[in-house]
Amino acid sequence: MKRRTRFLTYLTVLPLVLPVSIYAENDIRKLSQHFNAPDGDISPWIFIPDDNIREFSTAEHPGLATIWQDGKGQDVKGILKYPIRIDDYPLPWEFQLGLIPNFATITGFGSKLQQNFAVGLNVAVTYSDPSTWPEDRTERPPETHEVQLLIVHLGSSGEFAPGLPQYSDYPHPETYMLYGRGDLAHNVMGDWNLNHIWEGGTRYSGTASHQYFFRCQVMSPAVLQIGFKSEAKHGWTDRSFDCSKFGNITGIWEIGPIFSCDRWIPDVLCRHLSLKKGYHSMFGGSTDPTRYVPKLLNFDAPAPIPPDPIHEFYVDYCVFFGAYPAPVTHLSDEFNIPGYIGQWAAQIPFGFDTWSNPGYLTVTTLGPSQGVFFGSVAGSNLDLKYHKPPFELEICFIPPDDRHPWNFYLNCMVTDRDGVIRGGWRPGVANLPANDVIQYTETPFTESTFGRVHSDWYMLKEAVSMYESLFSLEFDPELPEEVLRARPLYMLMQVIDPEHVRMGFRAGPDEEWHLSKVFDCSKILKGGIGQFQQFCYSSVTGRQWGSPPGSPMYQTFKFDYIRYREGLSTE
Repeated sequence: MKRRTRFLTYLTVLPLVLPVSIYAENDIRKLSQHFNAPDGDISPWIFIPDDNIREFSTAEHPGLATIWQDGKGQDVKGILKYPIRIDDYPLPWEFQLGLIPNFATITGFGSKLQQNFAVGLNVAVTYSDPSTWPEDRTERPPETHEVQLLIVHLGSSGEFAPGLPQYSDYPHPETYMLYGRGDLAHNVMGDWNLNHIWEGGTRYSGTASHQYFFRCQVMSPAVLQIGFKSEAKHGWTDRSFDCSKFGNITGIWEIGPIFSCDRWIPDVLCRHLSLKKGYHSMFGGSTDPTRYVPKLLNFDAPAPIPPDPIHEFYVDYCVFFGAYPAPVTHLSDEFNIPGYIGQWAAQIPFGFDTWSNPGYLTVTTLGPSQGVFFGSVAGSNLDLKYHKPPFELEICFIPPDDRHPWNFYLNCMVTDRDGVIRGGWRPGVANLPANDVIQYTETPFTESTFGRVHSDWYMLKEAVSMYESLFSLEFDPELPEEVLRARPLYMLMQVIDPEHVRMGFRAGPDEEWHLSKVFDCSKILKGGIGQFQQFCYSSVTGRQWGSPPGSPMYQTFKFDYIRYREGLSTE
């Protein structure tokens, strides 16, 4: 047994309320922790209460924080060493939490009776004067309110234990819920009625996922939003709430993971759950099909019990970054942390992960006519009011095999300074092996196919015109084909000012950029560019979307990095 780690012995000697932000450069991303260093420093995080943590390890499963409770009947939490004052970091900002369920609990193994647990996100905010905040992080200041969003599992799969059939709608005596509790917001409380999939005796996705993802967005001193998703590439199920009835938030006292280790499940939750009709009986009888006589078998439903201390808990990551409209530098990603894609959301891709090819974001298409889109959750719109030019975007990626057609492009709708959408712009690369051509393109769609199909759908010419390119950039001299066939390929988008943009490509990190002519938008857009709306990264396959035939199943793109920079790296 490893020696129990003591977290709090040094905290009481440190001043808690400081005259300036305790974190350098006012960058909230410095609070992030992925627990990737075995037995390494987990600053700025601690886990409390110390006397209910039997063991803590980052070496048991590198990449995870593993926590065993000590059976003292106290919830275990992960919190920052210091609270966050509301003016420490620019608003809005976002916190994301990744958790892994315990295999024994979701399979019904390891306990004679039940595998009950509740794990999730804890947020406690305070409205009190920071000068009154206690130095002990296990105490709470006055005027503090909390909200917690939990994945709850009751009972068992039925293979090894009787479970809790009185709460289950399924033949197996177990229940999954996404459940909110606390006193901060009424619309978060109770069962969120989020489903899961039960097929062939296997439960997965939703509340029965193999990974849990939570987030909290602090939008203002009065408005928060919390949410959950069951798969890394998916979008969020969120609820926002105005908590100004208590005043303006002065600080985030706690934010992080929470693991229920007290008697909340049997004494509070289960007492408020409705019993399912017929839970106390089931049909049995003779197994001889020629003489089968149904028989009603009665049994006593077991009483719910607290979580068993034998089961450990796992934390994947605790991550902060700016929420929309985040600084452009917050939209960058090196994709060098296996399993982490918290900054991204994707639509339609068959595969979207950072673990199958470590160091890359791997995006795999399924094959038939379809579009694949992914983008930053904090940069879905690039609004030039907030994202001040000049700035640039550099992408390093390995496309699919050039023997097959493929395309990759930046995908956005462009507005003028008055916010009116004036058209689309989709600069990128298209590979056309039938013509032995690879070229720069500003729309992967062909008018003869995409325009005809979609005009039938919408019966509007405007719907088709949205997919025509608003800008028309030129390369002079012409862009060399050998550059576009380089692997990896480097692509650059520059927003020089609201009226001028430019694209570029190069074949290696030390090569010169092949830049397009600067494109003047002022003749097209009133007052120049206002926003790049719905900004994302895309690829399409099949004739319905204007791509030539020949796209195979499982085409794969590998992205080394996506980097946003303030200023320009070229003259």
